[in-house]
Amino acid sequence: MTLRKYGWLFFTTLLLGGLGGIVVTLVFEADKMTAGDTANFFMGMWMSLLYGMTISIASQMGFFAYMMFQYFARTLFTSPSLWKKIQILLVLFAFFDMVYLRYSTFGGSLWLYFVEPVMLLIVSLATAWAKTSVTNRSAWVPTLFFMFVVTALEWIPALKQNNVYATLSMLVPLLFCNVWQVMQLHRVLKPQS
Repeated sequence: MTLRKYGWLFFTTLLLGGLGGIVVTLVFEADKMTAGDTANFFMGMWMSLLYGMTISIASQMGFFAYMMFQYFARTLFTSPSLWKKIQILLVLFAFFDMVYLRYSTFGGSLWLYFVEPVMLLIVSLATAWAKTSVTNRSAWVPTLFFMFVVTALEWIPALKQNNVYATLSMLVPLLFCNVWQVMQLHRVLKPQS
């Protein structure tokens, strides 16, 4: 990977995170944005852009940590099939934790706490399928692991709150960034001819 390619990935991810922040604001707080004058609207959009960009930095740190974790895990587990099984177990463990820990913290109906993990799992499976369609079948499990487990870890600050807006305002930029990074990885790592 060249510095130019890394810079491109960094800045495009930064802009996508900002776009995700703006999308959430327009969907959930459009009435607040349009309540005042045009200065209020543009200031609100500017703050949403900065918020989304901040989330994108967290996403990029998570992506870098994931890449380092993958590297060390591949050297630790010499059998690729064993490492794939461990990743699937970690996805299941993270799914259980997302349900159980929130339920034990906030209470209420258990079934409501399945919404976020199921939603994240659907996006993760779709991203893994898309990644394998542009690369190869061996990318399925690592993509699923990154999209589910790493996104869930990055999402923890919002999951600690029992607030739909806080949860989605962090999730949307995270998904924009994480999907973009994992889908661009093979292009960025491709040697130049």
